[in-house]
Amino acid sequence: MSEVSRRLSNRILSVLPKEDYERIAPHLEYVEMKQGEVLFHSEEHIQYAYFPYRGTVSLVAVMAKGSQVEVGTVGREGMVGLPIVMGTDSVPLMAVTQIPGSGARIRAGRFKDALRQSEDMYKNFLCYGQALFVQTAITAGCNRLHYVEGRLAKWLLTCRDRAESDELQLTQEFLAVLLGVRRAGVTTAANKLKEDGLIDYARGRIQILDAEKLEAVACECYQAVKTEFNRLLG
Repeated sequence: MSEVSRRLSNRILSVLPKEDYERIAPHLEYVEMKQGEVLFHSEEHIQYAYFPYRGTVSLVAVMAKGSQVEVGTVGREGMVGLPIVMGTDSVPLMAVTQIPGSGARIRAGRFKDALRQSEDMYKNFLCYGQALFVQTAITAGCNRLHYVEGRLAKWLLTCRDRAESDELQLTQEFLAVLLGVRRAGVTTAANKLKEDGLIDYARGRIQILDAEKLEAVACECYQAVKTEFNRLLG
């Protein structure tokens, strides 16, 4: 993959002015991201900022008794390691690869240096931070107010957008964690989507068969978050 292709493979990198991208490009390291790989743990010192090219990463809240729920999803539209932009080096969340792919990473120190050298670059990443905040806030309301079937449809479409693939490598156990519900609830919702001909699934893989109809089933949060990302990132 050429340098130009890599830059265009990540939305937030692609919108940076040329001089800002060239400031960090020599320090970007290509990485493969394996399913289930933890990029950083809760309260752990964040050593790298990641920019996915393919695949998706979940930001997961881990409770004292070990229960987990996803609060944000990051794919090729953004970055993992936003606390670095905000001036801190840890967060009470875990970042874990949910759909395998690839991307680039840069050491936190190098990234901080680049941000200090360009106010425009800093503002670009703040805009992304605002979009991710909106996603997290809407997810909180969604988890409380919307039915599992609509939430599952929303989440599958979100992953499809970020992974740019109709085939998603996911288990129902992982989906239960991401949606914060019991596996039985995921099974019921997935079966309904399958019966309606919207998805198919087997052996840890989900195939989206009709994205348009799936969007009609998805709760309003899918379009709300998508609109905000488009508004802030162009």
